[in-house]
Amino acid sequence: MKRQEPMNENYQILYQALERVATSFPNKVSFRKRKSATEFPGISFGELKEFVDHLTLGFIELGVEVGDRIGFFCDASVNWLRTDLSILTAGAVVVPRGTDIVREEILYILNHSEAKYLVVQKPKDKKRIEDLLGELPHLKQIFVLENEQGELISGPDSILFLVERGKSIGKSSGLLNLTNRIKQIDPDALATLIYTSGTTGNPKGVMLSQKGWITAIQNTIVRLDMNSNDNAVSLLPPWHAFERAIEYAGIFLGLDFLISNMTSLKDDLRDFRPTIFPSVPRIWESVYNGIMAKVAKEGGFKEKLFHFFLKVGATWARFFAMFMGFEFEIQKPNFLVSICKRTYALVILILLSPLKLLSIKIFSAIHKALGGRIRICISAGSALPSVVDGFLSAIGLKVLEGYGMTETSAVVSIRSNTKPTKGTVGIPIDGYSIRLKDETGKVLTKIGEKGTLWIKSKQILKGYYKRPELNQVVFDADGFFDTGDLMMISHRNELVFAGRSKDTIALIGGENVEPIPIEDKLLTSPYIDQVMVVGHDKKTLAALIVPNFEAVESKIQGILKEKAIEWNTNPKVRELFRSEISKIISRDNGFKSFEMIPANNFYVVPRPFDPDVEMTRTLKMKRNIISDVFSKQIEGIYQ
Repeated sequence: MKRQEPMNENYQILYQALERVATSFPNKVSFRKRKSATEFPGISFGELKEFVDHLTLGFIELGVEVGDRIGFFCDASVNWLRTDLSILTAGAVVVPRGTDIVREEILYILNHSEAKYLVVQKPKDKKRIEDLLGELPHLKQIFVLENEQGELISGPDSILFLVERGKSIGKSSGLLNLTNRIKQIDPDALATLIYTSGTTGNPKGVMLSQKGWITAIQNTIVRLDMNSNDNAVSLLPPWHAFERAIEYAGIFLGLDFLISNMTSLKDDLRDFRPTIFPSVPRIWESVYNGIMAKVAKEGGFKEKLFHFFLKVGATWARFFAMFMGFEFEIQKPNFLVSICKRTYALVILILLSPLKLLSIKIFSAIHKALGGRIRICISAGSALPSVVDGFLSAIGLKVLEGYGMTETSAVVSIRSNTKPTKGTVGIPIDGYSIRLKDETGKVLTKIGEKGTLWIKSKQILKGYYKRPELNQVVFDADGFFDTGDLMMISHRNELVFAGRSKDTIALIGGENVEPIPIEDKLLTSPYIDQVMVVGHDKKTLAALIVPNFEAVESKIQGILKEKAIEWNTNPKVRELFRSEISKIISRDNGFKSFEMIPANNFYVVPRPFDPDVEMTRTLKMKRNIISDVFSKQIEGIYQ
């Protein structure tokens, strides 16, 4: 297929990107879902545009006006994007959320946004809302998207019913109605309200525009060198800004796109063979832990061989970055020093070449399991642990870690596809102005200083909905937005994530500790799967440790995962983790005295953190909830 670049158009609204891709690739199938071992049915871009046209006309016929808010509660589905684009093309505001939304949030979000209509994924979701109609004065009607099998459902209160109505209208005056409605859309107006959960209080409605999304997508596509010949697999919730950006990119480029899930991901990667795999750190951690556990189980010569070539791969990656000029550096080195380092790196690479070729053979099975064609691995949503980052680089997978948030239409920065510097989240994409400020609000100007990141761009939020008092706090007089994240900036203008202001642990002695670097280091232990550092208002830090159960079972004879509830008091288990903590969190590894975790200050959690309660949908830890759930255990650590 000839490579085309639809993203170079000066789009004002997302529908224009859909028009272009439907013209460029009318018969190309995308937004697929696995049906069988060999079948991945989807919808062509021509059919997708036709569906959006008809559903948009259906919404207009229903009485949807420009600016009306429409709730959309749906999880990963091939039908998500077509519905989202139709709401936007009708000039309405999409208010998205997942189906796991709790009663209090349903009431708050629908009432706060004054949503007139609501689209839910399945009949059971509609039933939940119907039970609350007495408390939803603004809501006029609820529509169902699909059945339990993920197929579009029919009936008077279905999205398919609106599509059919729109189709009938389209035969007469439909085209004129559609054209007139599109002309009424302001690209800079509110297009979507994404409610983000805070640690306290009600969720905040992030106001984003179509022009903001378009700016974000176009600049990211250029940074990643994505093209129309790529195909992608993704499994993230579509209402999340990261996944939404990925699906929009599919429209801009005409990507062949597969919607996956945790159950079928392994098979989908192997069979669909993507060139692009966007995911969150927890998924990459699972890949890492799964491979390492399998290698440890095999043991003997195979395990030693694997670890030898892992060191070869890591050494190659390090010196290749040095030779190509993208190794991790905060300060700019002396020119002569740089030349010497590059020359030295070239010599090392030449000497390592035979072993590097052998390592490709050793790691080929891993690449084959991932489809064998991945050229871009994207990690975003939270910080990627350095041990996982290094592992993926060592086995020959290029990881492009990015940084962004809902408030930035998903992206602020991402590593370059040609020079992906480890330890950074890349250079901000085009269109951003950035500042670092200290605790007093002073702008920091020296390279390497750590401060809170403030940003300004066309793609960031217009503000928090109906929260003028909050908007006055998060925007400064020059229009810069406070991300709340601590960063450093390298001499190449790369952002280096240093923690989250809101996650900072304040010890009783007055010391402020960033938990993420400590957790990141602890995750280098093969025996630790998840970890959360605690210690607010305490004298010292402590840790909640979720073991790598298989690795610990292999290490200590006579213990069983099924009896993990007993592990916290098992002397051998506690000695293992005492040894790991003292070895990893030490002065030799650069930690200060108040960043140490005393020998016995940990609790062995007998299960993984609950993905439905204790983790976000992008698998970040909900620190406040985990702290509440394990409050007795945390207090027990300090007694």
